[in-house]
Amino acid sequence: VQVFDIIVKQVFEEDPDVSLDKTKGFSISGTKNLVSCRIDHNEVYITVHISVKYGTNVSEKTKEIQRKIASSIKNYTNVSVKTIDIVVVNIEF
Repeated sequence: VQVFDIIVKQVFEEDPDVSLDKTKGFSISGTKNLVSCRIDHNEVYITVHISVKYGTNVSEKTKEIQRKIASSIKNYTNVSVKTIDIVVVNIEF
């Protein structure tokens, strides 16, 4: 599970328009990142709470993040992600 947390963090570090929201989700033991990950019958389910910069197209950005997370996890671990839920909890001005 921790490897998914690290991969998600990398995706967010590459995008200046979004950041992990540190007031939601839970902290994976040993990291400071907030990602909820569940593995059920070899399928991965991820929920990430984020903040988005004002003026960003939220719909496009969340779809882009979902694609980046899914492809990064597939590239690094050869595991397919069943769902990636992006919860926008804050708009940063």
